[in-house]
Amino acid sequence: MQRFMLVICAFVIGSTLFFSPLDATAAPKEEEVDSYLREIGWTRKDLDKYLAFYEVRLEDFKDIDHLQDELGTPINEENLLVMLETYELTKEELEVLLSRFGEKVQDYTFIEDLEIAVDFYMTHEEEVARAEDFLVSMGFEAEEARQIFQHILSLPKDVLAEELERLQGMLNEEPNSVDKVFSLWTEFMEVFQVEADLHVEDGSRVKVSQEALMQPGWLEGKEVHLDLFDGEGSLLASAVMDEQIVSPSYVQSTGKELIHLGQVGVKMSDELYNNRMPDTASVYGLGMLVGLCLVGLAGLMLLGARKVHRA
Repeated sequence: MQRFMLVICAFVIGSTLFFSPLDATAAPKEEEVDSYLREIGWTRKDLDKYLAFYEVRLEDFKDIDHLQDELGTPINEENLLVMLETYELTKEELEVLLSRFGEKVQDYTFIEDLEIAVDFYMTHEEEVARAEDFLVSMGFEAEEARQIFQHILSLPKDVLAEELERLQGMLNEEPNSVDKVFSLWTEFMEVFQVEADLHVEDGSRVKVSQEALMQPGWLEGKEVHLDLFDGEGSLLASAVMDEQIVSPSYVQSTGKELIHLGQVGVKMSDELYNNRMPDTASVYGLGMLVGLCLVGLAGLMLLGARKVHRA
């Protein structure tokens, strides 16, 4: 019995050592990370923003190799050619496909991310085209449309999905007054987490406020300048509109398209998460769990052996 218990204990210790990390606080070394970022042309801010999208941190990776494996394979001529053959595209067709949403191959660093984007755009081409056309129709440039969409992708998709449903309900009630129109625009800005600077140029820069809009005909014949900023204060996009911005019918039609745009973003976020979520839950955690279970099992067997011996 003692020999058997020694074997069990040896197995437990061996399993724990094999499956457990030697350094529980292991993380990629700063100098290795900086060197790698120089290779791929990224800054630390670029990396942090990329990891934040997948809700992970640099500390979640045990070393530089783990980080590199999870980030993906940098794009080169060889793997780009393989991808083009897979999707039966030429380089020119790929550029046209990406340009429809204000993108280009150079916007991507890893071939896996490019493949996901191409697959999504080809599968949801009509939806993406509708989103692009809508943003351009509002007065934004193609590049700005891409920035807006990337911002939407960065939002928590579960929260955004719920908020879009709430906005849909609000749109079903006709905004038949200026204050309701203004309130709806405010709600949309909050849901999409953007700051809006709405102003007119009337000899000087005048902010468009709810009080100003309450004055009949105040916007008549004036151009309304809309600047959108993200949560960090960076300019996302700018557009020039007219007084229809306070029209109930315009708010309803535009609101429906904004909701659709958000829904496309949620759908794409889902696909990005499902296909590119970094695997930071390594085998070590499982090994530690197995080790603890074996320790518990050995303890129970030792306790049982003592009771048998006493009997």
